[in-house]
Amino acid sequence: MRPAWRLLGALALGAVVYFYGATSEVAWLFLFGFLVWCAAAAMFLYARWNARGLTGGLRLLDVIPSPLSPISEIPERDFRDAPLPAPVFEGDVARLELRLDSADGRARGPARFTAAVGEIALEAGTGLVPPGGWSAVRELGPVARGPLAAQRLAIESSDPLGVFRTRRVLPEEGLALALPLFTSLTDNRHVREVESQLTVVRAGHGTDLYGVREFRSGDALRRIHWRTSARRGQLVVREFEPPGLRVLALLLDPAPASSAVADQLARLAASEAWDCYRAGGRVLAWSPGLEPLAPWQARSVWAVLEWLARWPQLPAEESEVPRAMDAIAFTDRPDGPAVQALRQLQDRGAAARAWLVGSEPDLDGVPFTRAGLGWPLPE
Repeated sequence: MRPAWRLLGALALGAVVYFYGATSEVAWLFLFGFLVWCAAAAMFLYARWNARGLTGGLRLLDVIPSPLSPISEIPERDFRDAPLPAPVFEGDVARLELRLDSADGRARGPARFTAAVGEIALEAGTGLVPPGGWSAVRELGPVARGPLAAQRLAIESSDPLGVFRTRRVLPEEGLALALPLFTSLTDNRHVREVESQLTVVRAGHGTDLYGVREFRSGDALRRIHWRTSARRGQLVVREFEPPGLRVLALLLDPAPASSAVADQLARLAASEAWDCYRAGGRVLAWSPGLEPLAPWQARSVWAVLEWLARWPQLPAEESEVPRAMDAIAFTDRPDGPAVQALRQLQDRGAAARAWLVGSEPDLDGVPFTRAGLGWPLPE
């Protein structure tokens, strides 16, 4: 608690009135001087009582999606594991509730709640905090990818005359995690098939034929179904066979050139993960020198999105390159560590490709797609 300049004025006023009463011998002036001093003492006691009984907090109330938000593309069944009260994507507007409560259920005030989220300052105040509490709503956004944390939280209170002021600092609070934008890339990207010298082990019966088509130039010879070809008198290949569980490894560089590049790489990785999940697969996320996605989280699209939202500001941890038969590198450098890890998996027989953002040199020996910093990607 610290006194305001008004306290000095109140003490000076009381002293002047008291001195004038002593010189003029007017009795009621003595009473008025003592009344001013007693009022200052009463405000001191009230300010202490008011400050001790106030509590406050900040929480995410709801989210206003942006036009680019993928929230409408997510099936309703996938919201069972979604963050509460609603997932926040970059570009959305978050509605925050700033709340003041009375600890003992008595009316208090005046009071003010202040906080800062990033570089944006939030504050709300009232002259009276009812027994049931008081709240105000503030909008924050468009938000950037990454954690939304409330910093410099404080409850400021005073007495009705503003003679004494109290400021109590509160610990930081995590509000939400702004997830990267994503969209389906299957319609906008021509998928190049990479034939490995190794035969990928697949689950299923292996002899069941689900569909065939005629042989086309460029088809792998190992895909020819010889029994059906002999019966029909022409070469046919298997359209598809019962596949095993697809596990996709997302390999990201730990140090992108800028935050804009990092945001675009996160969007591309989230989009590839979304396409994999829609096909019934699992996703592993890995970045050299950073904490990888836990294997038990590979089933959750929300876990992958949260990992990408925190990347590259992840805890440091050394880990091996995840084992997968499908791998995609996301980088802005053709010689980055993510590409090196991708080549290791490619040498083991994995289907490998890469996304290259804002880099002039090409990748040698790895199919890649170049992308700029704009979103959504041009068709």
